[in-house]
Amino acid sequence: MNMKPLSESLMDLAVRVKEFEDSSAGARDKSRAALQARREKLTATLEHEGHEFEKTAAELRDAAQHWWSETQEALERQISVMRADFDKWQASIRAQHAGRPPELAEPANKG
Repeated sequence: MNMKPLSESLMDLAVRVKEFEDSSAGARDKSRAALQARREKLTATLEHEGHEFEKTAAELRDAAQHWWSETQEALERQISVMRADFDKWQASIRAQHAGRPPELAEPANKG
């Protein structure tokens, strides 16, 4: 039987434990570095997407404001045309009534 002295076995064990610790620390550092790289990539992606979202939201807001302005202007033009037509119609009615005898003419303001 060839037995190693206890001190030599303990030294071998200490070397193996040290190798395991170093390997474990290396793996931990590598995992930490990979995690940090993923975090940085995700942060950059989120920032980019956030900027794109803000840009799109601003474009949509501008388009909506432009549409609303055009809609208001179109409505105002249509109302002006309707008012002008109504004024012409009222003038025509007044002209028709002006030619009648006073007893046949309707009052201008009812109410």
